Amino acid sequence: MIKNKLIKALHKTADDLDNGCQYEWGHMARCNAGCLVQNLMEKSQTEVVEMVNGHLDEWTEYADAYCKGTHQFIDDLFLELETYGLSHKDVLHLEYLSDPKITRTFPKESRYLQRNNPNHVSKYMRRFAEQLETIS
Repeated sequence: MIKNKLIKALHKTADDLDNGCQYEWGHMARCNAGCLVQNLMEKSQTEVVEMVNGHLDEWTEYADAYCKGTHQFIDDLFLELETYGLSHKDVLHLEYLSDPKITRTFPKESRYLQRNNPNHVSKYMRRFAEQLETIS
């Protein structure tokens, strides 16, 4: 099942973050979405950077600029992410750890998540995967 691949990639990425993988919020392949895309699409950091073509700086800019009708290269990437169950809105939320459906599941004192803290990213990804598992 396609959604299972997303769930596995979320768990693997969370494990990678917990185990000290290369993480840099400002780098296209080492940020929240970039790390997940590497595992989901089985790409290297270099391949992820080549896929996004370096035209924009952040995944949120790509997600905001996304248009299904243009059939540009970046659109193909987002179309592929959608086949795994990851929408452009999910990418926006993932970069900022901001999906209220996910954040409200944390205790009130733990709801403030820092977008560039690998431990917080890991917790968010695990909770995202858990939510997907309950609806799978």
